[in-house]
Amino acid sequence: MLEGRILLNGKRAQPGDRYQEGDRVEIDGKDVSARLRTASAPRVLIYHKLQGQPIDAKPSEDVKMRSVMESVPSLRGARWLVVNTMQAGDSGLLVLTNDGRLADALRRRAATLPAAYMVRALVSHPDFALERIPRVVQYDDVVVEFDSVEHAGGEGRNRWFLVKSSRAHRRAAVRALFESRGLKVSRVIQIRFADLELPRDLPRGRHRALSDEQVAALYASAGLEWQAPTRDDRRRKRRVPPDRRPGTSGKRPSWPSIGTRKSGR
Repeated sequence: MLEGRILLNGKRAQPGDRYQEGDRVEIDGKDVSARLRTASAPRVLIYHKLQGQPIDAKPSEDVKMRSVMESVPSLRGARWLVVNTMQAGDSGLLVLTNDGRLADALRRRAATLPAAYMVRALVSHPDFALERIPRVVQYDDVVVEFDSVEHAGGEGRNRWFLVKSSRAHRRAAVRALFESRGLKVSRVIQIRFADLELPRDLPRGRHRALSDEQVAALYASAGLEWQAPTRDDRRRKRRVPPDRRPGTSGKRPSWPSIGTRKSGR
């Protein structure tokens, strides 16, 4: 810039100049304006988080697994925000967006959004009675009530349970629900958030972009107005590439259907 090699709208750019959408930028006589354009339309990804996978990579931590942010496509001029943050030890449906307004609104409304989880627990006896698991638990000095707890498979002492809740912000209380009856929890998989379900055909560690219809429904859940992308937005928009990496091996529980599927297919 100090050498005069960068032109902004035909004039030599100076430190402190601001680039705005539609400006013409040249470097050494070559127009690079197209590379600076960013998509204005909001985007949302669903990601199948692995157990033990961190959200962000921290240089100070000795983590052998790629983080979520290292596994999703990079954005130009923006970043992915996690809507339903979960601990590294939990897994399942993770919702990410590049719209901070949407992320904040969904987090604030988490107390009114439904959620569902698959929980694997070690029961005390093969004839363990489901009635022993309560629907209410005391967590952080607050009484948390769940809608239902159902058997969802498993043999012997390792059992799967489907837990439904009308409040997505009480995720950590799911473990406390089972531990209150002395049951050791080894897996917690989120399979629903708001109207979104974890697709059965989405392998662990892979992502999928939501359709415009699904994004519009998510904005409605957040109480926000969504504007459909214009033709120019669609032409400029850098499409999120599909995740074609081979799926990870290993068996996954086949969770039951819990409502209208929003898989993003």
